[in-house]
Amino acid sequence: MLLKTSYFNKGIFKSNLKRFWLIPFSYAFFLFMYIIGYLGSEIDQMNRATNLETLGNIGRDILGSGNDVMILLLGFFPLAAALAVFSYMHFPKNTAMIHSLPVNRGTLFVTNYLSGLFIISAPLLLNSLILIVTEAIVGIPNPAYAWIWLGLNTVMTLLLYNFAVFTGMFTGHLAAHAIFFYILNFLSLFLRSIIVSILNDFLFGYVSDSSATAFEIWSPLDYINTLYRSFRNNEGSIAVLAGYLITAFVLLVLSYFLYKKRHMEVATDVISFAFIKPVFKYSAAFCSAGLIGSIIISVINADQHLGAYIVSYLIGGFIGYFAAEMLMRKTFKVFKAYKGYLVFAAVLSLFLCSIDIDLYGYERRVPQDNRVEVIGLNTYMDPAMRLALRPEDYDPDKHSYLFPTREYLGEYIGEFAFSPPEKLSGAQVKELRESMAGISENRQIIEKVLQIHSYIVENEGRFKDNERLQRRDTLGRRAGSFQNRPLYFVYRLEDGSLLQRRYSLLTYSDNTQLDELLREYLSLPGVREGFEPVLIKNAQDIRSIFVSFETKDGRYHDFEITENIGDFLNAYKKDILASDSLCSMFGNSEPNDYSVNVGIEFYGEYFNRRKSYGGELNNSYENTLNYLVERGVFELENLMPSDYTLKHDPASIAVPR
Repeated sequence: MLLKTSYFNKGIFKSNLKRFWLIPFSYAFFLFMYIIGYLGSEIDQMNRATNLETLGNIGRDILGSGNDVMILLLGFFPLAAALAVFSYMHFPKNTAMIHSLPVNRGTLFVTNYLSGLFIISAPLLLNSLILIVTEAIVGIPNPAYAWIWLGLNTVMTLLLYNFAVFTGMFTGHLAAHAIFFYILNFLSLFLRSIIVSILNDFLFGYVSDSSATAFEIWSPLDYINTLYRSFRNNEGSIAVLAGYLITAFVLLVLSYFLYKKRHMEVATDVISFAFIKPVFKYSAAFCSAGLIGSIIISVINADQHLGAYIVSYLIGGFIGYFAAEMLMRKTFKVFKAYKGYLVFAAVLSLFLCSIDIDLYGYERRVPQDNRVEVIGLNTYMDPAMRLALRPEDYDPDKHSYLFPTREYLGEYIGEFAFSPPEKLSGAQVKELRESMAGISENRQIIEKVLQIHSYIVENEGRFKDNERLQRRDTLGRRAGSFQNRPLYFVYRLEDGSLLQRRYSLLTYSDNTQLDELLREYLSLPGVREGFEPVLIKNAQDIRSIFVSFETKDGRYHDFEITENIGDFLNAYKKDILASDSLCSMFGNSEPNDYSVNVGIEFYGEYFNRRKSYGGELNNSYENTLNYLVERGVFELENLMPSDYTLKHDPASIAVPR
């Protein structure tokens, strides 16, 4: 007669629940407090709602508010459950006792796994039931989002719990079990930050892709917030959830077979399987090299110096490599394993050298004209410019700052005055691009931008030499010899991808080659007007104009120009057009005898991009200064001298030319 083998033991299951009841109790309590707080807020908001738009958002906030609380709960309780039900693996006496029971390893694993899964799933299901039933009774709109919340948390709970169980199979140490869980959860983000730091220092023009989510997806605890938000905005990816479910199943299967192959003797060992030890050792060496090496580089301020980078990273790698050896061998006598470290050092050094010489062609890449759809060129890296070129990345929560708020009234109140649209329409994308300087689809402008970019790439050595000269000039003898030209290029290519480069270019003050190219760019139709929007504004476009100044009696004045606005604009535009066009991009460094500021606010700007304009009047703005004097706004002899005047000529006050 064949004997039936059961993979579930009721006695062990009940014993685990009795021993570890505090985990589900505390988890259920914290979830209950979270749900009650959320429901109270939604009911209050529903009672105060005055329009359909506000009502339409009620019920969705379960995926928007309090995400940090859920990250904490999901980051702690799945691990706590896995540590509890499999804690015996990390203690020799407990391991021997458990494995002496009349049950096989398969039964032990399945029963302990299911008891841990019940410990963390029961509180979630109970509180989700409370949430769904209460929303139905109260009549909160959008009840489907409560079900989505339950589904997302179920998937993340299963993934994180299975990951915690899987992590425990590789160690015989309780503390290492928890530490490995968190390290591996955020490992991809750590590696990305280290690699980005290296690329920033050695790749000319490097720009990291801050919108990339691949690293976040590999760090589930970090990705939870993004996951909630995407489903709240009805843009959630079912593929990501399916991938997480498949990963959870694979981790479960691997954990089962690893448990069956695990030896009892590895209890208290940091690494429980021999084939994992080299992986652990070299991973620890690389992470230590990145962490400690970056700290050393920061302390000695040796960024962009290849030799210092290699030495610093090798010191960090040395510490991590031999520390891992000591942990695995439980002895300090590990330095005979130096050959492995030499291999690691050679590989790491070659990697750093390959980046420094641009083996991968990143620095030399300039897109072909026929592949560029839209370009953006500005003096700083603007996230809104990225969005304007790739509206597919639009997120109502992330980009709400682009839209008018309740605090800003008047013409800004419209269909989306109080909340951003779910998606950007074609008209809105067009308006967003027109609202910021440097964006163009004009082929002539694109060709000129590519010409400027090509010049920068071809003269990389010259710009780097200038940087080295300035760093060596510790006494400031060359302080007036250089001028900085920060430039940010972003291209939308025909396949919808973005190519970005950012430069901080030091040029000699008398080297005008780059400046001439930039002047040619600014002379093209519509370019300078993008940087100086006041040039295309008339009196009817102006909401307000304030002239701010301080007089010698110590009083500060804000004078609003309410009459003859057109005359003021004409004088102001003359001064702008008479100045060097480069001032429109990089500002005006000319001295000013008086601290007089002009602030202009525009009508009719849908996006919060160019609703205001202004700056300080320097000596070259003689038309504007004379106009203000003639209209009696102030008298020059009564104005407080500027800081520049007080510093360079405290005995006199110059009159504008």
